[in-house]
Order: sequence, then structure tokens, then C-alpha cells
Amino acid sequence: AVLWDFSRPHTMLGTFFSIVSLTLAAAVHAGAGSVALGTVVGAMAVALVPALCANVYIVGANQLSDIDIDRVNKPYLPLASGELAVEEGRKVVALCLGLSLLAVAMQGAWISVPLKLTVLMSLFLGTIYSLPPFRLKRFPLLASFCILLVRGVFINAGFFLHAQSVFNSSATAAATA
Repeated sequence: AVLWDFSRPHTMLGTFFSIVSLTLAAAVHAGAGSVALGTVVGAMAVALVPALCANVYIVGANQLSDIDIDRVNKPYLPLASGELAVEEGRKVVALCLGLSLLAVAMQGAWISVPLKLTVLMSLFLGTIYSLPPFRLKRFPLLASFCILLVRGVFINAGFFLHAQSVFNSSATAAATA
């Protein structure tokens, strides 16, 4: 329960439903019956692993940088309440960052360039949003711009293009087999 609360489930659900809906939209765009169900599910699964790990890294880094503020504004969060030790929070954040980077470092048709760019740009913006020396969340306009770029542009375009890339690779492989 503590790790679930630390992961900020509402953000995890947003990421999950974005990937599912964008993958389905790309399948519809490809044409009815032109993409196998296994390919659709595979494209989703390959995107979900690094994206959900990146999500935990981003929200975790944000919580680690705001413990004192969260003790006042969000005392129910695991780090602010003391339910999760700071060192344990750091380990979770480091593990999720590592898993996310490892997942997008893999090669193959299923790990598309759009997926890699989406995850890497999300990690980058999430880092400069929360952590020194930038800590862009101190500046309302820059903070809003970071969130808009990640949630509004990178996720929507990136995961749609990722699914299209996987579907195109799958169609090409099937045509040459």
C-alpha cells in the first residue's frame, strides 16, 4: 500500500489509459482488421513498462524534493508522513529510472524510436521540473509548460507514433515472410 501511494496512482492510471487509448487509435487508423490483436497488445505492453517506471521515477523524485513542503500541504504522502523512509524512496526512484532506461535501451522492432524519445523526453522534463539545479516547478509558467509538453504533446504524439511504428514493422515482416 505504501509503494502504491508513493507511485501516485492517479498519474499511473493516466499513463495507462493514455497508452491503451492511443494504441487503439493507431490500430483503428491502420484500418479494420489490418493489425493482429497480439501486435496491438504487444505494442501496449512494450510501452507500458518503461512509461509506468518513468512515471514512478518522476512522481517519486518530485516527492523526494518536496518532503518539507508536503508535510504541510500533503501530509498523507508516504515520505511526508514518515510511512516510507527517504532512503527507501530514493531506492525506488533509482530502480524505476534504471528499469525505464533499460527498457528503452533494448533494440528491435517493438522498441520504436518514438517510444524511446517519448520516455527519454518525459524523464528529462520530469527531472528538470523537480530537481536542482533547475527545479522548474518554482516558476509557474515553466512548470505549466513542462506538464503541457509531457502530457499534451510527447505522450499523445509519442505513444501513437510508437504504435504505428510497431504496426508498420509487423506488416512489413509479415509481407516479407
